[in-house]
Amino acid sequence: MIIGIPISENAYTPESYAYQKYLIRKGHIVQLDYKLDPDNDINLYITGLKPFWEKKKGRAKEIHEYQSLSTPPYAKLKNFGKKLINNKPNGRIFLNNFVHEHLFFEDKIPFIYRDMGVDENLFQKPNENPDYDIVYCGSVSGRNGLIETLLNLAKSYKVLVVGKLTIEDRDLLNSENITLIGAVNRELLPEIYRNARFGLNYTPDIYPYNIQTSTKTLEYLASGLKVISNRYEWAEYFFKNINYQPFWLSCDTTLDITKFENLNSFNYSVMKDYSWENILSHSNFEGFLREVVNESI
Repeated sequence: MIIGIPISENAYTPESYAYQKYLIRKGHIVQLDYKLDPDNDINLYITGLKPFWEKKKGRAKEIHEYQSLSTPPYAKLKNFGKKLINNKPNGRIFLNNFVHEHLFFEDKIPFIYRDMGVDENLFQKPNENPDYDIVYCGSVSGRNGLIETLLNLAKSYKVLVVGKLTIEDRDLLNSENITLIGAVNRELLPEIYRNARFGLNYTPDIYPYNIQTSTKTLEYLASGLKVISNRYEWAEYFFKNINYQPFWLSCDTTLDITKFENLNSFNYSVMKDYSWENILSHSNFEGFLREVVNESI
């Protein structure tokens, strides 16, 4: 099959590269691009709005992928709008059952669930003498409380912040203990993670952020980092499921993470279950694509 997979100039989409690698190993041809050829056998679209009134071009079968729910304001209304406005694809991929339920689709179009995974090159042992105590990787703007948390941690620890930053973000994070390196090429992440002891997961405890998989948390753990996190629904469920005790952020202004370093005997090999190879195999990703284009497996 010839399969089109989108990439974005503005969003971190590790799944697109994971799809490409996985499908090429299975003998398929993959177009990884910003604009997909409408005459591929099948094209995946990471779906925001793909309205029914836009005329379909080419012969490619379409799969709509819903990795997340709509963001505030009016998040639930936006979710319902996607049901009314989006055209009918040949198949759908949802991050999980929760995302599926909140998008209100009730038709008979085939679907699978596909959670986030971790690149193989992130399964590693951290540096025994890292330059940084804590790394935060991800968006900063719009995460209420994150900047205050980073500044609080920087009172006692060396913090590395990786991700797109506005001028205002940079001004607010002005501290001798905080290093800002902005957005980086994904190939650099393994070395960045190796150079820290802890990974910070900070997700606003508001819908829909609080029920969606934190990709960075998976990556931190795969890289052997201990995790600092605020409490919210997905985090509490995930850490309980893998039998892991993170360092929970609290109102304690001292945030003494040194007391936590020797408390956790987590078996990091558990994270191999979250490799992209396992995630895509367990979700029957290739079989689903074949089903959509009516090929026999």
